[in-house]
Amino acid sequence: MVGGRRAQARFIIALTGAASGAASLSPAHASAWTQAAGDKQWFGNVSRETGDYGQTWRADDYVEMGFGGGWGATAKIESAIRIANQYDDKSGLQVGLVKSFALSARASISLSASALAGEDLEGPDCQGGGYESRAALGTSYNVFGREGFVNVETARRTRGSLCDRTLAEATAGIDVVGGLKLLAKAYSEDGDGAHSTKAEASLLYDFGPVSLGLGWRQEVSGHFEEKGWVLSALRKF
Repeated sequence: MVGGRRAQARFIIALTGAASGAASLSPAHASAWTQAAGDKQWFGNVSRETGDYGQTWRADDYVEMGFGGGWGATAKIESAIRIANQYDDKSGLQVGLVKSFALSARASISLSASALAGEDLEGPDCQGGGYESRAALGTSYNVFGREGFVNVETARRTRGSLCDRTLAEATAGIDVVGGLKLLAKAYSEDGDGAHSTKAEASLLYDFGPVSLGLGWRQEVSGHFEEKGWVLSALRKF
């Protein structure tokens, strides 16, 4: 799903111990935060889902970088191949700017604006240029010595009067042990020809600068059936 993949690219968290001995989130890579100045992050995602629409393969490449002062930039290329009675493939591009505003040491909000090109992967054919506006609210927490976060987002996406979409996302993550993290999220897309709500759970493990993850995604809206595995990789620069 288009909106959900943006959230995936941002909710990987890095955890360090504070000098006082209490754990702290530093930095927090949830979408209410931006990267630090000069920092960059790449996220790749491949999934295979089966259901009412046959077999669907999806792939995403997402990059974000920080400029400092709460400013950042993002770019994403995404594609989907659906194999059913007919073969259908789509691809899209999104480029945007993000500005975050700290509410406290553990909470932040962000606003972003993005330009769209190519095709929308969900619903009927929506092609050409468009834009997306998005707002996010996130906070980190500590439970029994484990660091985690919660992030919620809402967005409005349009490619013209017949391709308006509303997106909503909620993501939570917690450090399980060592470099192993548990992530859970729900996201929905609604509007012209697109009605989908999906839930997803993933485990990720840090291998130095690279994190690898395995997850399960399933449609829960009741409009149709679709489910499958998700493989992901993250690299920080």
